[in-house]
Amino acid sequence: MVGVVEQERRDTAKAKPPYIHRIGLSPRQPQAPNRDLLLKPIEFGSGEEGRSRPDPFYLYIDRFTDGRRTPPSTIVSSPQKLDADAFVQTHYQDIVSRIISQLTLKEAVVMSSTSTKLRRAWIYHPNLYLDTSIVFGSSDRHKRVPSTETFIDTVNFILRMHSGLGVNKLAVMFELRKEHAHDIDGWVSFAVTSKARVVTLNFSPYHGSHDRSYNFPCHLFNGKSGSHLQVLQLDTVTLGPSPPGFCGFANLTMLTLENVLVLGDLQFLLKCPALEWLTIRMCSQLHNLYAPEPLPRLTFLCVQDCAIDKIDVHAPNLTTFKYRGRFKVIIALRECLKLKTASIVSPIEDNLYYIFTELPNGLPHVERLHVNVFVKTQIPGFTQAPHKFINLRHLTMRITYEIAKRFGRNAVLQLAYFLEAAPFLVDLHLDMLCLDFYESRPARDVIMNRPHYSLKRACITGFNGNGGQVALVKFILKNAVKLEEMVIDPKGRITNQMMGEHKGRRMIKEKLVPKDKNGLLVIL
Repeated sequence: MVGVVEQERRDTAKAKPPYIHRIGLSPRQPQAPNRDLLLKPIEFGSGEEGRSRPDPFYLYIDRFTDGRRTPPSTIVSSPQKLDADAFVQTHYQDIVSRIISQLTLKEAVVMSSTSTKLRRAWIYHPNLYLDTSIVFGSSDRHKRVPSTETFIDTVNFILRMHSGLGVNKLAVMFELRKEHAHDIDGWVSFAVTSKARVVTLNFSPYHGSHDRSYNFPCHLFNGKSGSHLQVLQLDTVTLGPSPPGFCGFANLTMLTLENVLVLGDLQFLLKCPALEWLTIRMCSQLHNLYAPEPLPRLTFLCVQDCAIDKIDVHAPNLTTFKYRGRFKVIIALRECLKLKTASIVSPIEDNLYYIFTELPNGLPHVERLHVNVFVKTQIPGFTQAPHKFINLRHLTMRITYEIAKRFGRNAVLQLAYFLEAAPFLVDLHLDMLCLDFYESRPARDVIMNRPHYSLKRACITGFNGNGGQVALVKFILKNAVKLEEMVIDPKGRITNQMMGEHKGRRMIKEKLVPKDKNGLLVIL
């Protein structure tokens, strides 16, 4: 990249030259063109049969057309065959566009240095990923201390030299703050004027106060200026209230907010009628996600690690919902009639009671539910589910049981309440990490036997012979009248643990096999 950029700098002589290192290939990006193909000259039909060209520009043609060179006679009506120069001149723009579109920015710059014909080809690159691997030659921040000034100067230079035509993506990934707002605003303005469809601003890893975070300029996208934006990804910025008269993002389909200081309640979502995918992570100041008016095209909603109190979204076409965080949240998605898949994760909070009592009311239409929960107590005095998962068909649970003073003998058996709460459940899969090896069975009156007429398949992993586990398997074998298969694996899946595997197999042989009158048990 050094030679090309230095030549461009000498030609333009506009600004203080940034210090740009020679770049390498990022392991995350597609690899460079096959060296064997590049070294093989390309033969074109012409007056001199089999004439080869040493210019690397021609070598790239074979790489990106998969070796298929269209005979010139099939392209033009003239009976005379075009020589190589005429062929390239006729299809130059198409060839360059195809080559550039299949390269990363770094590869495009490397290619530009191999041929005078391609010296400025990189300025038409559609995808601008600007991070430390571009500026400093390596994405490993430990190899050198990146200079913020150098990074900003380099990005300014690249965007100034870029044609601004055909830009698809602009991604800036570097630790920047609000004191760099003047330059960042210029980059955002470049994305607006070049009609970029994807904009990513990732200013992590910054772990300080949000007081210094960059304030995203929604006003630059107002009116027709924001009509081309389809994907917006923000990390470690501040998102303030919508400016007066803000028209929203008419064609925005995907919005990702991570570690964003949200000042307000994201009411601008109501001005994103095309939004299909919404992800919110680690936004500690967002307490309510409220959209009273329909988001007609939203199909995916993910809220993770936020101090949120309520999620109330009217999305008639929502099909997938993912939540990770505390169980004090109120989930109100009753109006989402097409919501079929949900994932609820709280691996450090002991509140299985919430799953039984609150979720059925907030997610009544879910057919497939995944739950990751931490348990160390039993549900006191709980004998019947107050609400039911009427539509639930498939349930997967990852459960960690901790040894504690309040750990009840029926803490595992209480999972049988799901047969009460989900009367039409067909598949039940329980991945357990049970740290208690207490063999005594729970009291007989912990739960009443009631037939379940829908469950066909059940699976329990991490079976170590705990008394509650044994009682749970017996309960399912006795009450699931249409059960076709009961799979038990003493080996755990949560941490791939083998703790208690020998004891688990012994307890299966002694306690469960004699109860399997219909041959439904499958021991892995």
